[in-house]
Amino acid sequence: MFSSSVSTLFPSSAIHRLNAVFFVMGMLLFNSAPGEAAPVGSEKPVVGQPVLADDALLTTPVGGLERTNAATRIVPVQGRPFSKALRVTLRSPAAETNATQLTIPTATPVEKGDALLASFSLRGASADGKGRAQMMLLFEGSTDPWAKSVSHAAASPKDPQEWKRVIVPFTAAESYRPGEAMVSLRFAYGPQTVEVGGLEVTNFGKERSVEDLIALAAEKTPLGAARVTVRLSDTRQTLMGFGGNFAQPRYGSTEPMDPVGRYNLEHLRVVHARVAIPLDRWTPEKGVYRDTAQAHAALLQMQEMARRKIPIAAAVWEGPIWMLGGKPEQMGRTLPPELYDECIEAIAQFLVTARDQYQAPVEYFSFNEPDYGVNFKFTPEQMAAFIRQAGPRFAALGLKTKFLVGDTANAKNFPAYARPLLEDASLKPYLGPLAFHSWDALEATDESYTEIAVLGRKYNKPVWCLEAGHDPQLWRKPNPWGTWENALRTALAYEKTLRLTGSSLMDYWTYQNNYPLVSPDGKNPYPVFHVMKQMEEALPPGAKVAATTVSGEALRALASVGPKAGQFSVLVVNPAGAGEATLTGLPRGANVKVFLSDADGQRKAVPGLNRVSRAGELKLALPPRSVVTVLGSR
Repeated sequence: MFSSSVSTLFPSSAIHRLNAVFFVMGMLLFNSAPGEAAPVGSEKPVVGQPVLADDALLTTPVGGLERTNAATRIVPVQGRPFSKALRVTLRSPAAETNATQLTIPTATPVEKGDALLASFSLRGASADGKGRAQMMLLFEGSTDPWAKSVSHAAASPKDPQEWKRVIVPFTAAESYRPGEAMVSLRFAYGPQTVEVGGLEVTNFGKERSVEDLIALAAEKTPLGAARVTVRLSDTRQTLMGFGGNFAQPRYGSTEPMDPVGRYNLEHLRVVHARVAIPLDRWTPEKGVYRDTAQAHAALLQMQEMARRKIPIAAAVWEGPIWMLGGKPEQMGRTLPPELYDECIEAIAQFLVTARDQYQAPVEYFSFNEPDYGVNFKFTPEQMAAFIRQAGPRFAALGLKTKFLVGDTANAKNFPAYARPLLEDASLKPYLGPLAFHSWDALEATDESYTEIAVLGRKYNKPVWCLEAGHDPQLWRKPNPWGTWENALRTALAYEKTLRLTGSSLMDYWTYQNNYPLVSPDGKNPYPVFHVMKQMEEALPPGAKVAATTVSGEALRALASVGPKAGQFSVLVVNPAGAGEATLTGLPRGANVKVFLSDADGQRKAVPGLNRVSRAGELKLALPPRSVVTVLGSR
């Protein structure tokens, strides 16, 4: 682990209730003047400042047209609050979504922690007319490292003539003078035609919190009635369960476990641990191996996991300068082939030490995010060469450790990276499960996630998500860990990943004080902890994921069956406003327990819902932005 949004999608029917942009919503709902929105519990309007220049959407050139054989034009629009829209037609695919994109510099200052709200409308279709048009909005710095305050993917309605309004509340990750940040619209999602209109970004400064903006938007855009069809006999992968990353020694700690890690080990069902090997501390010089400081702490972590009978995967982030060159923590460095043997030996000696001196055998090994190079960068061909050398050496030392396939930074990059490794017959004896990270879960297309499941079935390999999360830059935001939005988006990321990729294992990033589930002193669990616990109870080890179909666009649902005879569960995640879901296809008359989490409290037992109807239905009242689990038995 090394983009991030607090967002909700609204269909055009909902936005007619809100109108075109947020400051107009304020005028309609709160009798405020244009550019103003009345705060909750206050009669005084809050003035929002436009961040972009007028008509910037229509006057700024789109870049990278040649890379996707694309063309643009300004088209007239009727019946909408905007009279013109930008049409982008792409005829060729591209490896990256930013191959063709529009970047609009900010026209006004933005301060770190400001609450902003972006809004735009889109419509369109894929080139074959069978799929939806797709795009992504980002608010990011205009220079390297391109710090992102928000990255939000959106898809058009099924009807290519229908407009969808997208509302994206977010918090500024940094402070920017005019022109130091930009709004980026990425269009390279394959051959398609997409139209965008009414783009607005409004800054409410510190007068409104982003949580207020999200809650207000959800309140005025109810989910309505939805239907979740569950097919318990149509099963997918068998769940191994939920685990976590334990990586504090990788970040400099000489203690194996912090209060956050201890709390999670005691209060969660930890079925797997991904532990970081501090290779730079283990082998500071060529041929020298030191079981001290951070390396010793990592070995003690492994010992603790082995004592608890928790299986271990180990990964390398940083390497020593003598081996990897460059500067410490520099990304994207390539290991020279002439140093493969020295690197393999250093890793092997660490694994042997863990096995023989700490009684902690490591099942699987990887370089963290080698596709991006965090911090070792390998092409698939280079990785194949490394594994060919390492596999026999591991075997000669009696190590049963195999290589994870991929361990890529996100799901989108995984298929292209993993496929050459899976197709190489010489690597077959040394390869373990398919592994990826879900940082793009709320941005990537469903198709890119289902492609992982296809590879898993084709090569008969388990699929593991070894860094489960929703935003790799969440750490840049002010105090995000204890927010309900973090908990809700974590549930959305888990639901999508489990439903589409065929993952049997989810390792959260992290079960220590990095993207923490609990306060640093290990005493106060955050809302995200309770949601993790709720999902853990609904998706236990040995259960099988069951097929579900959900009406509408906003609601998300995942079902499971087992592991005990007659046991079943349904996870329902509502990122929109209040509504009702009717679950169908459940065992008739089955006993159920229902638990609810929302911004007002987590894992609350819902009274009065204790039995499925004779028709196999269960009606759930869904509060705004909520997570509901149904635990049942026949």
